[in-house]
Amino acid sequence: MTAPLFYVDRVATARVVLTGDDARHAGVLRLRSGERVLVSDGKGRLGHGTVAAVSPRRLEIDVDQVSAVPEPAVVRVVQGLPKGERGDLAVELLTETGVSEIVPWQSQRTVADWRGKEQTKLQRWQRVARAAGMQSRRPFLPRVMPLCTGLPDFVGRAFVLHEEADLDLFAVDLTTGPVTVVVGPEGGLTDREVTAMQDAGAQVVGLGTAIMRTSTAGAAACVWIRGFEMRARA
Repeated sequence: MTAPLFYVDRVATARVVLTGDDARHAGVLRLRSGERVLVSDGKGRLGHGTVAAVSPRRLEIDVDQVSAVPEPAVVRVVQGLPKGERGDLAVELLTETGVSEIVPWQSQRTVADWRGKEQTKLQRWQRVARAAGMQSRRPFLPRVMPLCTGLPDFVGRAFVLHEEADLDLFAVDLTTGPVTVVVGPEGGLTDREVTAMQDAGAQVVGLGTAIMRTSTAGAAACVWIRGFEMRARA
């Protein structure tokens, strides 16, 4: 079994004390003194340690080894805001599949409305990403970026997911540089949005014959991109 992972502000060879939700998570995992665990700062620094003491409200870990995990190429997902709890699902899946940055996007056909609630919604996405990162043992936590309400910014090569695309993402060489993936909302993208992003240098691509939900399409693209990256290193 892979050792459980907990996030901390600073990773060093010292005793780490965790309380609150983290201590409760240790109780759910039924951790015992002497078991091996991991701690991370969410930025690639990883500590290996042993549970020194555990109670329902407190977890103490003695970190005895620290290492640095190489950061993978940046994958930014511009996520059209899904309705209701599908937003949480999108963030969970994007985190588990290794995305680097999540940009919530209030596009023209977005049904969900974050106006007046932006900070609350961003904080929720950050909490969801943190929990998903612990579950999937991610040494890098995705950065949840501020809400985008216009044309999104791209890093590296940009791909707009669209069901009517002539080109599949699966046919694109993804061996170099950072990548941006744009996922529209449930209502889809307008022709004007697609044209504007193409004018900014993006390619319109599909994901095979499947028509995926906005909450799962970005994660499917990220799995392919990370897999391509791993094969290129092999």
